[in-house]
Amino acid sequence: MTTETSGFDEDISMMIDNMEVVSNSFSNIRECYVSQSGHARIFSAQRFGKRYMLKCLKPDFLMTPAYRLVLNKEFEIGIQLDHPCICHTISMEAVPELGLAIVMEHIDGMTLEAFMQEKKLTKELARKFVGQLTDALAYMHSKQMLHRDLKPSNVMVTHQGHNIRLIDFSLSDSDAFSIFKSPCGTSGYIAPELMISNACSDIRCDIYSLGVLMACMARHTGDKKMMQTAITCMNHAPEKRPAKMSEIVIPPDATTAEKVAIIILTITSMILIALIVYRLNTV
Repeated sequence: MTTETSGFDEDISMMIDNMEVVSNSFSNIRECYVSQSGHARIFSAQRFGKRYMLKCLKPDFLMTPAYRLVLNKEFEIGIQLDHPCICHTISMEAVPELGLAIVMEHIDGMTLEAFMQEKKLTKELARKFVGQLTDALAYMHSKQMLHRDLKPSNVMVTHQGHNIRLIDFSLSDSDAFSIFKSPCGTSGYIAPELMISNACSDIRCDIYSLGVLMACMARHTGDKKMMQTAITCMNHAPEKRPAKMSEIVIPPDATTAEKVAIIILTITSMILIALIVYRLNTV
């Protein structure tokens, strides 16, 4: 009896071990993005029935030490971030045929760029997105981290709830690192002062990029007050921009009662002016 039980336990143990080996590996790995001019490629994959995103180097860059350091830096920055509006970095693992890969949460949604192209952006959603982005960036800045590549294609909008997820930290920087400190970003979104020799990125560079992104959303929604705030953030003089994310405030629209009061005041003023003109002409 003891021998039979022992054999049964061994069989169960082997089955569990085999299940763990199979379950712990990624399956259904599918390429979903390849950088045309950069070093990265991104795959979707499954493990334990859950979807993930895997970011790794393109084959031509796998054995280049500098780009391996870039991938490692992106992982070490991402793993420190825990915010509801920032894509969650889970681990870095060696994946067969891919090499080292950053494992990230899968975001069920689309980029803000695609969201705007499909004309889904409303004034209310745009203001909500700005609030979430400023909160996420303020969180990063509180950890002495800069995103350095803020643009619509690096912002995801979830299908459920239409919430923001900030992604792609390949150009991000932190005080904790001493490598790859040169100014960088995407043309059209990079702060103008970074074009100067020996320039150094700081919080106001992210604020400039956010201003460009806000201006883009303002044009899509016709939000004049958001555009005014965006122009302030895009000032070519860094000292004239908001100093931190909490200073970026879009004035609220007037309430219905306020609009009615303005109309009444305008009409009353016009009547008074007309009466004054009439009296002057009859004297």
